Amino acid sequence: MRKKSLATRLFGYLSLMLCVLVVIIGSFYWVQSSELFHREVEEHTIHEIDTSAKYIEQYVSNLKSTSIALAQSKEIQTYAQNDHANNKDAIHQLFDTILKSHPDFRAILFVTKDGRILKTGMDEEMVTSTDMMAQEWYKEAILKSNTPIIKSTKNNSNQVVISISQEIKGEDGQHLGVIRLDVDYQELEKYVKELSLGTNGYAFVIEKDGTIIYHPDSEVFESVEKQMSVQDISNSPMDSMVSEDYFVHKSTIGNGDWVLVGVSSFSSFKETSFKLLAIVSAVGIVSLMICMFGIYALMRYQLLPVKQLGQVMKKVEEGDTTIRAQENGAQEFQVLAASFNQMLEKIEKLMQDEKEQEALTRVYELKALTSQINPHFLYNTLETIIWMAEFQDHKKVVEITKALSNYFRLSLNAGNELVTLQQEIEHVRQYLFIQKERYGDKLNYRIDFSEEIPPIMIPKIVIQPLVENAIYHGIKEIDRPGQIDITLLKIDEWIEICIADNGVGMSGKETSSKQLGGIGIKNVTERLKLFFGEAFTMTIDSKPNEYTKVYLRIPIKRQQDLQ
Repeated sequence: MRKKSLATRLFGYLSLMLCVLVVIIGSFYWVQSSELFHREVEEHTIHEIDTSAKYIEQYVSNLKSTSIALAQSKEIQTYAQNDHANNKDAIHQLFDTILKSHPDFRAILFVTKDGRILKTGMDEEMVTSTDMMAQEWYKEAILKSNTPIIKSTKNNSNQVVISISQEIKGEDGQHLGVIRLDVDYQELEKYVKELSLGTNGYAFVIEKDGTIIYHPDSEVFESVEKQMSVQDISNSPMDSMVSEDYFVHKSTIGNGDWVLVGVSSFSSFKETSFKLLAIVSAVGIVSLMICMFGIYALMRYQLLPVKQLGQVMKKVEEGDTTIRAQENGAQEFQVLAASFNQMLEKIEKLMQDEKEQEALTRVYELKALTSQINPHFLYNTLETIIWMAEFQDHKKVVEITKALSNYFRLSLNAGNELVTLQQEIEHVRQYLFIQKERYGDKLNYRIDFSEEIPPIMIPKIVIQPLVENAIYHGIKEIDRPGQIDITLLKIDEWIEICIADNGVGMSGKETSSKQLGGIGIKNVTERLKLFFGEAFTMTIDSKPNEYTKVYLRIPIKRQQDLQ
């Protein structure tokens, strides 16, 4: 009986193992596919709903900002404080300008505390009465004081609109009246309809008490059973709920007055699972045949170690240092191949280290350029300029435009990665000036720059992300005036930079986690460590509901290396 070769025997063993492995993998997939698809549906639904909630929150925030700016305008204040004011035409012109610049606005209603009414837009659709001060929206606006009230209401044409009510106060805080903006319902519907929740999926918006703001099924407004189902979702303490056929996720919009709810069906994904199983089975069989052929060829090839090593050496001579010799065959050939591979490893490691260092530098340069322009900051700044232009505050428009120009000029810095510390502080000063114009009395700031500090060079855009973090995660969340203090001191051979705010603060556990988290803070930390090494330090000191302080310590002695 002829003995089988080593290649044939190894081929038989490995083929048997591969067949068993394919069967195990196929069985495991069949059992786990349903769970995996359910998880994919859940993650996709959560991502879609949470992302759309942020867009709706931004849209609602813009509506509130418009109502606040309108309530604080000079023409409105003058008319509300003087019952003999003769600037009705100016107010109507202001209203017409706003309606033309915001196509989604349907009407504007202005009611003074003594019952005088001015309105513009689709007059026949605006619900009015002889005693507007007795209306619920008027009372709620007074109770909420400085916070705009957003409700879903119906006009005279029985059409659903979004109404934003804002109390008007004088400089002394005295109640002067209420202004209300009616916004087209279709703008909110557009955000919800663009969601991708599968064939049978849908989304709707409710108030925190369960009142339906928007629902794609008009019958839900007439069906008590369907309204009870919506109420059950609203009352549930969980953000996500799973049943046999559906997955439900809800996300709070803004300050919690509205909730966006998404419902995804598992039925279409079950069909996809069966189709994918058939495809995987077919691919598995074909792959198994290819692997078996490859294994057989590989076994025969493993019996030629000397020829293989000679081929490897020839390719290395031609410049291919990535190739490696197979360490197989007799012991002498294994030792020779191992020694040769070790030599190639050392050469490859030296070349790879050089490439990685160059790549790392390019990566952080790209991160620096990416962080220079915050699209949300630019969008909000341009919105502020538009509002001021609408109210003909030309001086402020010029000031903010100049500040924005200086901000981007300092950000680009003619393509240079390094700037002086003075330039970096000027960059932050321009940023804070713009934010001050946006937030008004909500934001105050102070910059203390010690005269002892030498004109050192640092990587650009390392302080502004920390200031931005203090505004959006600290001051923006409080209901009192915010204060940001930036202090720069020279301590021995160090420059210490402190960014302090009186915002919501953090606990000790949150402080340690946030020090390494967040794109802005992580970008700053990695770039400063790249240039200053482990000598650079960043620490966070915070107390909940009181303050947060971020300390940067930069060594002066590394300046020659930077230059």
